Amino acid sequence: MSTWKNTYFFAKGCKFPEFDGKSKDELKSLLGGKGYGLYLMTCELDLNCPVVLNLPTFHANRLEDGRIPAGLVKEIHEGLREMEKTSGKKFGDPANPLLVSARSGAKFSMPGMMDTILNIGLNDAIIDKLAVGDAARFWLDSYRRLLQMFGDVVLQIEDEHGEDPFEETLDHFKKEKKAANDLELGPDELRELIARYKAVYDKYGHAFPQDPEEQVVRSAEAVFRSWGNERAVFTRRLEGISDDLGTAVNIQQMVFGNKNPRCGTGVFFTRDKSTGIKHADHLEGTVLFQAQGEDVVAGIRNSLPLEALRDHEDAAFRAIYEEMKSTADRLEKVLKNMQDTEFTIEEINGQPILFWLQIRDGKRSATAESVIAAALHEEGIVTKEQAVMMVNPERFEELLFPQIEEKARKAATLITKGSAASPGAAAGHVVFTQDDALELAGRGEPVILVTVMTSQEDVKGMKASRGILTSTGTKVSHAAIMATAWGIPAVVGASEIAIDKAKGLFTANGHTIKRGDFITITGTTGEVYLGTVPTTVPKELNPSAQKILDWCGQIKAMDVRANAEAAETQPAYDKGARGIGLFRTEHMFLGDRLPFIQEVLFGKDPAKAEAALQKIFEFSKKDFKHSLEVMDGHGVTIRLLDAPLHEFFPHDTDMHQEENPMLGHRSVRMALTNPEIPRTQIRAVLEAALELKLAGKNPKPEIEIPLVIIPREATELLKVATSVATELHTEKGQWVDYAFGIMVETPAAALQGKAMVEALRAKLSGVPAEAHPKYGFASFGTNDLTQTTLAISRDDADRFLPFYVDEKFFERHPFISMHPAVERLVRLFVDEARAVDPHFEIFICGEHGGDPYTIERLHLCGLSGISMSPGKVYRSILKAAQSNVKFPRK
Repeated sequence: MSTWKNTYFFAKGCKFPEFDGKSKDELKSLLGGKGYGLYLMTCELDLNCPVVLNLPTFHANRLEDGRIPAGLVKEIHEGLREMEKTSGKKFGDPANPLLVSARSGAKFSMPGMMDTILNIGLNDAIIDKLAVGDAARFWLDSYRRLLQMFGDVVLQIEDEHGEDPFEETLDHFKKEKKAANDLELGPDELRELIARYKAVYDKYGHAFPQDPEEQVVRSAEAVFRSWGNERAVFTRRLEGISDDLGTAVNIQQMVFGNKNPRCGTGVFFTRDKSTGIKHADHLEGTVLFQAQGEDVVAGIRNSLPLEALRDHEDAAFRAIYEEMKSTADRLEKVLKNMQDTEFTIEEINGQPILFWLQIRDGKRSATAESVIAAALHEEGIVTKEQAVMMVNPERFEELLFPQIEEKARKAATLITKGSAASPGAAAGHVVFTQDDALELAGRGEPVILVTVMTSQEDVKGMKASRGILTSTGTKVSHAAIMATAWGIPAVVGASEIAIDKAKGLFTANGHTIKRGDFITITGTTGEVYLGTVPTTVPKELNPSAQKILDWCGQIKAMDVRANAEAAETQPAYDKGARGIGLFRTEHMFLGDRLPFIQEVLFGKDPAKAEAALQKIFEFSKKDFKHSLEVMDGHGVTIRLLDAPLHEFFPHDTDMHQEENPMLGHRSVRMALTNPEIPRTQIRAVLEAALELKLAGKNPKPEIEIPLVIIPREATELLKVATSVATELHTEKGQWVDYAFGIMVETPAAALQGKAMVEALRAKLSGVPAEAHPKYGFASFGTNDLTQTTLAISRDDADRFLPFYVDEKFFERHPFISMHPAVERLVRLFVDEARAVDPHFEIFICGEHGGDPYTIERLHLCGLSGISMSPGKVYRSILKAAQSNVKFPRK
């Protein structure tokens, strides 16, 4: 195992032999995503990047009562001395001060969820020395930013309402001075604002430390601690990121975009994050002159497109744009992904200089994911396998997000238009605060969060909303980035709307929209409409996504089927399912079909029961035939009647209710005690298949017995199947091929893999060989297997399981992702079954089959195939392929 250093100093020409042979994933785990990018820019790509002292991620979980241990403090001081040598500046020197930032950077990007402090190293003495003449505004602006960030992030100063008193002070101050934004505050106003900030410190019993090195250490501690803040924890829960990973801290030399109007800061993406398109004539991004990096994401002023650099009157700025463009191409070829970059332009000796502050794999919409992945392969940058790995399975269904119908669009009332920030259409009640969003969404109401801008404090309200609308910001502001990451439609920078939170309304173009009114937004085009506008769901994937799926079909090792009955079979096939993994026959007995099964089970007249069986046979054969025909050439697993007996009771019955019907008279037990039912169902299956065979089709029926706990149950029903097959041959003169298998839904069945397979392979005495099934199979019903293994009722689990998951009794919700105990039973069965027959087919048909985490585990278990609801087929095909890329089957 490698021995990692406590700190890493990144500057041009630095080499780290311990990184040789380490994967991108390993280095991101150590340095964090941002630290890894800084290492690449500085040490590998030779970009103009300010020097960095990286404190690796493992320190986040080694703080001592929230403080950095003394040994690491000493190494931080040593790193600062190295930074002084490289920069030619000195920490705390009033004449030539070295200033730094402290930024978070976990392995997985969580924009805005953790904390940043800029301009560390400033104090009163430095300001007194340097805040004079033309430079006064720059230094004073930098200091007031430090005072605010340090008070907010490090000291966590809040007023009695939990609000940021610095932000409130700034807002009141700007109104008092009639300043539209902070750029309109001159040196005298900034001095006054700094005095007011210091008064906030005094009011809450704090003092701003004048020692620059104390500032650094305390800032680093605060950034480490921000790994545990509420919004970061919330985001990790949403995105399935482990709490154990921790965040790194990057202490980086400051460069200044706020020095004067010829300086600036910005971000850009190497491709459009909404569409995935790489524009030939422009870069996708923005620049904000005379600002610092946090200003861009916060959206406090509307920034300019990067064409402002491309078309600038000064050739130096045009050269910067060209450098960005060429670097964008280089980054993609080296990093093999679309990149999100952050930059600062600082004027030094009259010349604007470009500094690179960050590169990372860019957040993107679901549409852009597939477009980018396919394009990078076609451009020769990545392989098919690498392209497939770039697409997030859990977001694939977003490709079919609702869009506004064109006819409805023409008839709708347009309120305003902003920037299309995150695709899809959404309608809901207007709310203006996170609390309102949570309240209404908690009651099941759709909401659209309308606000001037969003910040990391708003993430819960954003996640609860169907859509987001902001009056400021750009495609790279906080709202746009997070909405894109979460698949929430968003429109930003709708500058025509004026929001009055106190009155609970906004106005735009003569319209007044109040809290609770309905609006519709479309993040695909940026339009906002009055009321609810009809939407439509795209009927097919975009060409790039279809290419990705086609490649997945070539790569995956497991079959992907769908859980579907007759009506859902064609839609499932259209989504890429090749076969039915679970046809629930009990779903056939609904509505006007229910009386027939009731007559068979509870009727007193044998003649009526026989007539009812004939009706059951007729509609069953019709439904089975449809599914077999649609899935021609692919297996259709038809499960015999599984529901508990009580579900078929007449409403007015006084029959005895079972105490625990899910473990009572159901499934194979009902089949054995009511043999006329399975015989009728099996006859319907085989006759439907035979009719298709005679029509030149290739049906593949698979008869499945539910809730088997001992081999003899399977054997008894195998006798029924062979008897029906022989009977059909006698009548029609044709044999029909079929498969016969069991559902593994109990620990008892899972622990008898060898015996179960032997029973399914057995040749019954006196039965023609052609009457036996073509092959045997097993399918895990993991819903019931989880219930019987963990002794948890799925119907009652929500009373305590959220607590178990939150408190880490369970790493994952066991009815969403397969529990390790259930996985162990799966492995035991697979190992025993394959020891008897290496080619024995084993599937899963519980909803776990559509869970990406579980799919990878099932691939490792060696399953033949997976089945899930039709809505999860796309993601499952993708994850099955990714599993085989990550862990290739031999």
